[in-house]
Amino acid sequence: MTWFRRCAIALLAGLGGAVVVVGAALAQAPSPTDLMDEANEQYEDEEYAAAAQQYEALVASGYEDAALYYNLGNAYFKDGDIGRAVLNYLRAEELSPRDADIRANLELARSRTVDRVESGGESLFASVSNLARRWVTVGEMGFLSLLLWVGCAITIGVLSVWRAVPRRQAVRNGAVVASAATLLSFLLLLSMLYANPNDDSGVVVASTVEVVSGPGEQYDTEFTLHSGAQVRLIDSRQGWVRIALPGGDLQGWAPSNDVEALRRGG
Repeated sequence: MTWFRRCAIALLAGLGGAVVVVGAALAQAPSPTDLMDEANEQYEDEEYAAAAQQYEALVASGYEDAALYYNLGNAYFKDGDIGRAVLNYLRAEELSPRDADIRANLELARSRTVDRVESGGESLFASVSNLARRWVTVGEMGFLSLLLWVGCAITIGVLSVWRAVPRRQAVRNGAVVASAATLLSFLLLLSMLYANPNDDSGVVVASTVEVVSGPGEQYDTEFTLHSGAQVRLIDSRQGWVRIALPGGDLQGWAPSNDVEALRRGG
């Protein structure tokens, strides 16, 4: 047997062994459905901390769904972790803004928070974005805008090419309305894309956090926040994050571990 054949056989044997090992590992790894079922069972058994851990494992694996974040928020709420309950209800609401159960549980969790932070100081663009996001997702608004644009283009094209259109004036009026609706939908879409308050939003997840004037424990305390308070994230530096309350009048620094960004990885 030549040296080349020996190397080829050894290589094939190694690849075969690797396939077997990888296959066995994949077979042993629990599927997302298994993890979800196990977490749901733990929740039903009132093992809320364990259920939250399983739901978090699903999220960490890249699985993202409104129902998952809703269940995770429920588990944290039942476990007494109001901050992470609010955080995950907000994530669920962004994916499914018209879900009445998500909205109701979010309001319930907010009612259990200590701080009463009033929103304000938003631009008109941001206010419009907030209003639109309560009813539609960015994907839905994009699809609606595309449909309106196509319908508008077809109507204008028919009017331009076919002069003998029946009820031409009515069709022309419809084209004007369709054009206005298309423009409005694109403006709403732009506001949702570029004035999304969730992009720099965070929630206090520590029971209490002393917000100080600089990124370090040696600085003076400016104010105190409690679990569940929603803030705006401005900057970060060496384990500290600069936050502001809605309106921007109160700002300060808090330990990064005490505040979690609404956007995962943020």
